[in-house]
Amino acid sequence: MADNTTNYSSIQFDFSQWDFPAERIWLHKSIVNISWKICTFVPLIAFGLYGNFILIYLIVTTRSLRSPTNMIIANMALADFFTLLICPTMFMINDFYQNYQLGGVGCKLEGFLVVVFLITAVLNLSAVSYDRLTAIVLPQESRLTLRGAQIVIGCTWLAGVILALPLAIYRVYKVRIWRNFTERYCKENTNVLPKYWYVLITVLVWLPLGIMLICYTAIFIKLDRYEKRVLSREHPLSVSYKRSVAKTLFIVVIVFVVLRLPFTILVVLRAKYYATDTTVDSGMKLFWYISQYLMFVNAAVNPIIYGYNNENFRRAYHQISWINRTKTKRIHRCFYCDFIKRKNTNNATRNAVQELENEISQSTAKETKKLEETSQLYGNPNDSLVPQVDGEGFI
Repeated sequence: MADNTTNYSSIQFDFSQWDFPAERIWLHKSIVNISWKICTFVPLIAFGLYGNFILIYLIVTTRSLRSPTNMIIANMALADFFTLLICPTMFMINDFYQNYQLGGVGCKLEGFLVVVFLITAVLNLSAVSYDRLTAIVLPQESRLTLRGAQIVIGCTWLAGVILALPLAIYRVYKVRIWRNFTERYCKENTNVLPKYWYVLITVLVWLPLGIMLICYTAIFIKLDRYEKRVLSREHPLSVSYKRSVAKTLFIVVIVFVVLRLPFTILVVLRAKYYATDTTVDSGMKLFWYISQYLMFVNAAVNPIIYGYNNENFRRAYHQISWINRTKTKRIHRCFYCDFIKRKNTNNATRNAVQELENEISQSTAKETKKLEETSQLYGNPNDSLVPQVDGEGFI
């Protein structure tokens, strides 16, 4: 009886006796399809790699930027850099071909690496949000030290590896040999991974979003009370921090939600397809592509939100040697053209210098007056939020 069952099973799963449906053999997508997808990815990858590299370079080479908060931002940029360097290529190869091209090792590493980098980046993002909370709302609390930042960085990478392990364990590379086609694919364990994806979107989306909303709401309430306290003294100086901080918080939260919410919807739809064993249609494939693409967009725009949006980073960026050389060449060309067109005389030059000196003198007088007014307004130095908000730049 057992022998008959074994023989029956071997015959049932001997795919070499059947043809793979000829209408379902397509090998790779059309050249047009591949071309437009590559054209959408290449600028994104180049832009994101450059932005994250510059952010890391500035923090490593500029002593004034090596604060604990910025070290965490640099670690987030490093995770985003590796995300854009490795993951889009694997994603496109997997999307372009019918058969899985990355082999057994790629099957194990593809999802694992993506999740490690994404989780590490988002945990660092949460740490930055909490650090801003302690800096502005809880200034008496002990601030994060460089040693503490190193521990946070190590923990984020460790958490990323641990949480991504199921994608390395419960994915298997398989080969099925049909009579007319050799099928290669990377199969997920449908009993474990559908449930795991809900844990994953909680860590990637809902947990950091909740932390950001709590921290930034507390920060905004603190700044609102600060503004009311200043204005109650009927001083002509207006508080501009609340408006700029509110704008920054709005950008951070909205960008995060818009770029990560489609991925959350994708996970829910994946679970539906697994449960009903429904064939994936073209609309679902397109949505799968867009949601994954937006996750990479998030990694590319983070340097703008957390780097160039900060005045200290902008100042350091414009002091980079090769940036200065480029700007100097442009200035020289501009002065040369101006000289040819206008034929400036020595008298005109002296007049311009005199006007500049007058403007500088007037500006200095105004700034001195503002400083005197500010010092009169704040009898107690701790009564001002300027050091907390502007010391390292808000984000």
